[in-house]
Amino acid sequence: MNWMRATLIVLLLIPVLAAHFYSVGQNFLDYLFAITSVCLLIVALSEMLSRLPAGFLRTFIGIAALSLFSFYFYAQFLSYYFQGTYFNQNFVFHLNTYSITETWAAYWTLSVLFLLWFLALGLGFLFFRNKLAPAKYNSGVVVAIFFTAILLDPGIRRSLISGFGSPDLGADFSLEQVNWELLSLDQNALYASNLSATAGKNLVLIFMEGLEKIYTEESIFPGLTPNLNRLNGEGWQLENHVQVLGTGWTMGGMVSMMCGTPLVYESSLGGNDIMFTRLLSRAHCLPDVLNRANYQQVFMGGASLRFAGKGEFLEDHGFDSVLGLRALQPLLEDSSYVGGWGLFDDSLFDLAYQQFDDLAGQSRPFNLTLLTVDTHHPDGQPSASCQPYPSIDNSILHSVHCTDHLVGEFIQRLKRHPAYANTVVVLTSDHLAMRNSAYSLFPESYDRRLYMNVLNTEKKDNLQSYSTAMDIAPTILSLLEVDHEVTFLAGVDLLNSEGQPSLRVVNSEQRTQVIRFINSNFLSSSNILYSLNSSNLESINFASQIQNVEFIDNGLSFEVTGNDPYFYLPALFAEEQKSSELHIDVESEVDTTFTLYFMTEENGTYSEQDTIKRLVRKGSNEIAFDLKDTADGERLRIDPGHLPADYRINSMEIRY
Repeated sequence: MNWMRATLIVLLLIPVLAAHFYSVGQNFLDYLFAITSVCLLIVALSEMLSRLPAGFLRTFIGIAALSLFSFYFYAQFLSYYFQGTYFNQNFVFHLNTYSITETWAAYWTLSVLFLLWFLALGLGFLFFRNKLAPAKYNSGVVVAIFFTAILLDPGIRRSLISGFGSPDLGADFSLEQVNWELLSLDQNALYASNLSATAGKNLVLIFMEGLEKIYTEESIFPGLTPNLNRLNGEGWQLENHVQVLGTGWTMGGMVSMMCGTPLVYESSLGGNDIMFTRLLSRAHCLPDVLNRANYQQVFMGGASLRFAGKGEFLEDHGFDSVLGLRALQPLLEDSSYVGGWGLFDDSLFDLAYQQFDDLAGQSRPFNLTLLTVDTHHPDGQPSASCQPYPSIDNSILHSVHCTDHLVGEFIQRLKRHPAYANTVVVLTSDHLAMRNSAYSLFPESYDRRLYMNVLNTEKKDNLQSYSTAMDIAPTILSLLEVDHEVTFLAGVDLLNSEGQPSLRVVNSEQRTQVIRFINSNFLSSSNILYSLNSSNLESINFASQIQNVEFIDNGLSFEVTGNDPYFYLPALFAEEQKSSELHIDVESEVDTTFTLYFMTEENGTYSEQDTIKRLVRKGSNEIAFDLKDTADGERLRIDPGHLPADYRINSMEIRY
């Protein structure tokens, strides 16, 4: 018996079988094909290794091949575990350092299991590597076995079939070929529209993590969401609110709802780091319009802002304050009261009400946007202040029941506040629930829909026709009575549209491909006007209160020693500056505020009136400044705050 083959097959089958166990579409053939694929893969590997002499080369190639196999199979397991499906845009989108770090922090046991499993795999190979039986097959047969193994893998096979069946726009594609009306797209969104806007009502927008309409069905989950069901009778709802490609995860849902276009893009834009760079930087989104209408805008979410690039995207699009775990945790009475993903929802809503009260006391209209986390798949983590769902002992259902209670309590507090009379409240799913511990309780025949309910509006007749996440931004602006001239690529105002496209058109592959092309080539930045490097460090002028300046790896370190520190960037004479953003990756020893001073065409001096402030917390930060109001050819002044401390700027770029 070939003990190495048997050992490696058994070990590799552990994550493979676990992956298909968590699949939302389990079937016997997938198990059979997956097992066969692993067996053939190891046969091909052992046949290849047996042709090599015992020693370093055999060991090196064996370890390299097994490392590749192990990372693939374990990544596949993680994809199925978290979302119930094979690799997709959602999974790839989160393959960046920050998102992976946050996920491991929440699910550290998975990393421990991986290390133990990988160690067993390596030891098994090292023990048997020099005890291989002679090769049985010629090279042609081994190659055939290897490719058969690849094609039998259920995920790879489906991806290949899907890829061959997808429409290709072609290298010579141009917008002249687009039938805008047929695809229900607005061509005007490609070109700079007048971003002038006048203020309307206040907005409270609550994204509820994976909390879809099925949870409110009394016939399926009796008594699970009594507060949402009560609020349903008071508000305006979208009855056929569907999820489409590019909207099926938190950032996909949020971006689509804010910007009127799904989060689909060409891989050439930067792959998994896309939200940390420039995607949709040219799009006019809901917070951009509200910013131009002089709204004070605050985002609050219990998770880290670095997860999926959420923080930088929101700052790029007009939010004045973007508050995540790092900013909110110190405000808790018990700073240790946090879960795997960050603040519990009871803490978030308590802090959110304080923020609402503060915003209401100011003279400006406001937008308070919240993102919950208690119902995060796959198991959820309800707040300690909540009672469990009495009907079914299930962790996700306990979390949904808890969030329902907290949302209902929060809305009741808002209703008692004088500012509520002029405030529209929007309750919405961020996306449909991914694979979770309650999935087996979902009826197969149920037509799943996103949840959305608008409170404190005169609109009462629920919308029966199809709607998508892309329709939310124009519809909210209409509900707020904000006067504007912005158009959205794939979204329409549901209050003033003559009719929605059919579901077939909304989910059209050709439509998705055209949107992908437009998002990547017309609504996103792709160029760098300025980037800090060793050749241009001398063009930065530092005030005397900034000492010990040192250039390190395309960044710089310095020490603030006085109460008036600042430095000037070189002047840029480029028309693109007004459609650019300044991005800074900075590490700080203290909590501080970075302030950008700039001159305008009307005001030729630096003043407190013409500033943009960004909160910088102790540790690593990514901040962004919109340069649309700056004067051409004038230098930008950056003030890192007056607290004595050491700083390190890892990168500084002006992107357009």
